[in-house]
Amino acid sequence: MFGDRRGRRVGFLLLLAAVCLLGTSCASGRGKETPPQPQLSEAQRQQAELLNQSAEELYQKALQGDVSGSRTSLIQISDLTTGLTFEGLTTVEGMNALTQTITEAKKVFQAVRYQPAEGQVSAAKLRLAADALIHKNQPLWLQHYKTLQEDVNALEKSAAEGSREALRQSAADLREHIGLLHPSLLISRDGADVAKLDSLVSFVGTQTDGSAEHFRNVQNAAAPLRQTIDKLFMKKEATAYLPYPEPPHPILWTTAFGSVILAALAFAGWRLSKKDGGLTTVRRGGEETF
Repeated sequence: MFGDRRGRRVGFLLLLAAVCLLGTSCASGRGKETPPQPQLSEAQRQQAELLNQSAEELYQKALQGDVSGSRTSLIQISDLTTGLTFEGLTTVEGMNALTQTITEAKKVFQAVRYQPAEGQVSAAKLRLAADALIHKNQPLWLQHYKTLQEDVNALEKSAAEGSREALRQSAADLREHIGLLHPSLLISRDGADVAKLDSLVSFVGTQTDGSAEHFRNVQNAAAPLRQTIDKLFMKKEATAYLPYPEPPHPILWTTAFGSVILAALAFAGWRLSKKDGGLTTVRRGGEETF
């Protein structure tokens, strides 16, 4: 199980490397984009581009195992962020997400025992966030749509098969990948939509103990997860909602509800029978008969 997870992480990091390397080659295509915001000053745009370049250098150095160079790039990124005016670039949530990502990266690269895998993930998260700040229409994180869809498919399959271990692994993979893209999502998208995704991912994480009810809840959550991801990736308009857990004994609930209805009908019939001594007036040809 741990070998499979390690393989998926390595594969995901390789995908990140390929996407980030493509960032430079796609520059000509991005030249056709609409500028991030008309009100951006030239100085502001240049500073944001320098931040993006520094984040790219950080990621490349992290891949090469250059810890000292990565720390230097982080200092440059921190200085550029401090002097950057975020108005027109992103929201307050996006600004906080970027600064928090930088703070987390500093902790990783300044740790006494540096972990290369954590450094690469931290650098990749910052790389995607900086790119999202300057490229509004086609940020690099959009290329990870397939990864999230595969995570949801694996989640749904493991729940359908009733595999607790596979379900836990799938939920962990989804949470990890969403975490990597989370700062970029807050920079590029409405915070309310990101919060809906967070709620769904959190809900799924609480439904992995292997009970039949939780398996059903995860299967019910698959559709709104896809809808929310589609909306964030602008694949189609979708309304996200939280799945409500099914009652533990649906048959008993149905029986009880039916009993309440029958009791109400019986009471209504008894009240009618007592009206006028149980007699009902019938009009026929202007006469009243009983």
